[in-house]
Amino acid sequence: MKVPNQSIYSQCCGLVNQPVEIRCHDGSVHRGMLTRVDERTAYLQPAGSVLSNSPGLFLWGSGGWGYPIALASIAAILAIGFFW
Repeated sequence: MKVPNQSIYSQCCGLVNQPVEIRCHDGSVHRGMLTRVDERTAYLQPAGSVLSNSPGLFLWGSGGWGYPIALASIAAILAIGFFW
């Protein structure tokens, strides 16, 4: 399968399990822990959420990986210092 944006995909793969800031083409900004990347989507655990077995914000995403952000919508992704 061809990855829609190979550059963004490669950047995301190198930043898994790190705190990041994602800026999208629509101007939105997302901050959190990048938990997983697949061919079309980056999954982000929002800043301030807690990893646990209890229901919560982190667990409502796709299979418990966090909430999805389409790779095609990402304009830039930056590693940022630990913030929570």
